[in-house]
Amino acid sequence: MKRWFLVIAVLFCLVSVHAAAQQYGDFSALYMDRNVVEDFFVQGNDIYVKVDKAYWQENFTVKISNEHMAGYRTWLSGDEEMPVKAYRSQMHNRQGYTYRVNTTARYVEYWTNGKLVLHLERASQP
Repeated sequence: MKRWFLVIAVLFCLVSVHAAAQQYGDFSALYMDRNVVEDFFVQGNDIYVKVDKAYWQENFTVKISNEHMAGYRTWLSGDEEMPVKAYRSQMHNRQGYTYRVNTTARYVEYWTNGKLVLHLERASQP
């Protein structure tokens, strides 16, 4: 009986640590393609995505919405998609991160080559 309790306690701790690891600032990663996205960080409403070096030359597209995979909002340009690239300079130690995306949207999607590579959800609205 003690062995089962210990196994359940260890599993509970592992599941809790995994869930906590998915939270980044106000955002949770609903989906992250680890072949493309290594990591991301959030500063306020600014999002920076660290992409694998093999994808530094790729074009990324960002979509924002307040609904899950629907109801896309437009950017200041009037488009529903905003193109972003990976930062290639050593300045500010941001090499390999996408350029800053600033948004108050609840959902943020990063796409490349027609494939969703990162889907974020804001835990709380500002």
